[in-house]
Amino acid sequence: MATIGTTAGSPPENWPEEVQYLTDLIYSPAVTPDMRNALGRPSTTAESLDKVTRALVAAPNNGDRVCIRTIMSPAHHPALGQRGLFAASDMAPSSFLCLYVGRVHTDAREDTDTRSHYDLSFHQLDKEDVGGGGLSIDATQCGNESRMANDFHGIADKANAEFRDCLVQVPSDRRREGWKWERKVGIFVCPAGRAAGVRRHAAGSADGGAGLKAGDEILVNYGREYWDSRNMSVHKTNASGT
Repeated sequence: MATIGTTAGSPPENWPEEVQYLTDLIYSPAVTPDMRNALGRPSTTAESLDKVTRALVAAPNNGDRVCIRTIMSPAHHPALGQRGLFAASDMAPSSFLCLYVGRVHTDAREDTDTRSHYDLSFHQLDKEDVGGGGLSIDATQCGNESRMANDFHGIADKANAEFRDCLVQVPSDRRREGWKWERKVGIFVCPAGRAAGVRRHAAGSADGGAGLKAGDEILVNYGREYWDSRNMSVHKTNASGT
């Protein structure tokens, strides 16, 4: 399937050979330049999002925060023998871990892999500006460390990390400073006091977890919609890190 953009980098240790490693998003040809530009337009909603600097997303810095391991224990782990995402160092609550990257596509059926287990809803487009519709990120065939994060069900009492909309510094030839803020999705450590089961965090929330220790498995909540679409109970299913 054709894509726009080349962001390949050196894969981290334990990366699956059959999956292309990316350091940033790539785009389906169906994602028009206007759709891409919409991700960099300021809005009232975007002002409240977490900001991630260029230094935090520059390769190979993910390795300072996360690593991929094969899960060998405990015996009841739903993804036993498969890969998982782990903290490479101690991480405080609300810390940025890595971006969720893959192939950005429209919600048109012909542009969507309906069998994907790695498709994350990304951004709802403005109908007046670019015709509406949604963009999603599919990490089935290409992605980064984030695709290895398992769902917490059957592993722990609650998630210790979450998907979070954020703004990232990206290069821009049109800006005098040489960069701009663009909307993306990242995985962050849950804020202090996070209630169990929260999937997508709104900036400024005061509830959360206690941070991560080096070696902790990074566990997110895929959301009920994920399991319902597969006719699976969230309490009786395998996590999908591979």
